[in-house]
Amino acid sequence: MNSLIDKYNIPGPRYTSYPTVPYWENENFTSEKWQSTVIRAFNESNAEEGISIYIHLPFCENLCTFCACHKRITKQHSVETPYLESVLKEWNLYLDLFSQSAISNQ
Repeated sequence: MNSLIDKYNIPGPRYTSYPTVPYWENENFTSEKWQSTVIRAFNESNAEEGISIYIHLPFCENLCTFCACHKRITKQHSVETPYLESVLKEWNLYLDLFSQSAISNQ
């Protein structure tokens, strides 16, 4: 049992942190780098299986004490619209990167 704890007791990125923290520097993270990274990841290992994209909706009406996700506690649903518009804008960036045939295989 201790060997399993030792094996997996290492720091790693959280799924709620994407891109991971080392890539948050504006001067190093460009649109071109994002595009080439996404395309390379898809072509190198996921062309047949497709890729998964996690879309996080951070608006909650109540705080869950177990949740470690980024969140905004609010009952004002109007604040969701600008966020959803941005998510759809990002989704369109992905659509532009991949052919319709690659996306339809998911």
